[in-house]
Amino acid sequence: MENVAPSSARRASSGEHPAARGLRATENTTPFPDSPGVGAAHSEQVTGRGRTLLVFALIVFVGVNLRSVILAIPPVLPLIQRDLRLSYTATGLLTSLPLLLMCAFALPAGLLAGRFGGRRTVAMGLALLAGGALLRGLWPAALPLYLFTVALGAGITLAQTSVPVLARQWFPTRIGLVAALFSDGLILGETLAAAFTLPLMASFFGVDGWPGVLLLWSIPTVLALALWLIFAPPAAATQPARSAAASTAALSTQQEAPARRRVSALHLGILLGAGSLVYFGMNAWIPPYNQAIGAEDATPLALGVLNAIQLPVGLLVTVFAQRLVGRRWPFVAAGVLCLVAILGLVSTPIEWQPFWAACLGGGSSFVFALGIGLPALLFDRSSVARLTGVTLTLSYGVAFLGPLLGGAFWDMAHRPQFAFIPIGLAGLLLIVLGAALPSRANFGLLEENAAT
Repeated sequence: MENVAPSSARRASSGEHPAARGLRATENTTPFPDSPGVGAAHSEQVTGRGRTLLVFALIVFVGVNLRSVILAIPPVLPLIQRDLRLSYTATGLLTSLPLLLMCAFALPAGLLAGRFGGRRTVAMGLALLAGGALLRGLWPAALPLYLFTVALGAGITLAQTSVPVLARQWFPTRIGLVAALFSDGLILGETLAAAFTLPLMASFFGVDGWPGVLLLWSIPTVLALALWLIFAPPAAATQPARSAAASTAALSTQQEAPARRRVSALHLGILLGAGSLVYFGMNAWIPPYNQAIGAEDATPLALGVLNAIQLPVGLLVTVFAQRLVGRRWPFVAAGVLCLVAILGLVSTPIEWQPFWAACLGGGSSFVFALGIGLPALLFDRSSVARLTGVTLTLSYGVAFLGPLLGGAFWDMAHRPQFAFIPIGLAGLLLIVLGAALPSRANFGLLEENAAT
């Protein structure tokens, strides 16, 4: 194995840009021996069965909290809209705001994770998440609700962008497994919030007690922060500090470096964003849609199925992830399924709604579970933080448009079915962009060791 210093000296003497070398390094089939911080990387790896299981559980629990505080809103959205006198557009903005924050902060969050270390960045994110979630429940007014949603959305972005960085540092031979576990945690948080928000509110706070149930969902976020500070293993920064101009030059050099053609960050981000748009758009508009058509009683089951189906789908994808990742047909199939399902939801009797919700939830979960681990699999230790940020920025930028445009279409047409137009467009995007992916051979995927 080459030492870092001689390797760096050869790069300097040859004039090869480090980013270009990092890109070429992704074609190796072993961990990156000449990537920055190799000595630290070995010391950061989590070993021992007990400690490994503890960190796995911690990652899952963090994932649960990154979604439960967002998905606690849709079940009580009609109550919030009524009590705060929000328009449908403003209501859509409330559910879209965390996605907008994820879009705006994902790239800076990736750079922060690379500069200060993923462990620290996750801790900062959980602190923002806990503070925003607590204050949101304590101060139930329109402006504070939006402001504290901004705080928790920024926290979610910091934490979610940093986990793939830690996956490579703590478990370099189990990246796929760690990504799948994190994905399962996110899905579990979505499922719990969607299924239990209304029953918890009715049991402890009354049928109009939405501030109380939002406060209740903030308690696990405080626990997650405490557990993270106590049990998360150490993790060093993955890249040295550098100027914005240097970062831009490195990215430009990386894009220009000769390599096998891979899926671009733009393509991947929009593709994953279409899947997220389906998910967040359905969670946002099923409750108001059912209320508008006089079918409020169907909402708990529809939201429960929409979210619950994601967990078995995510686990199924985990089993076959290495075979499915990088293939075109799963994304095309998911797009066809979502397009057919949204047409069925608005054109068939309400009794069919749980079935169509299951199809939409399963399709979006399929896309998410296949995509979330790609940055960590495709790029080396020094690049994964930044490139995860780029992908998430694009992904959540697309997803942000779903609930917001849905509300605008409803306001303009005064027909609740129009809120689902962005869902249909997202299905078309999945079909077109999925079919346009390069072949699996051009992805340059890293193969994980047998330990996975």
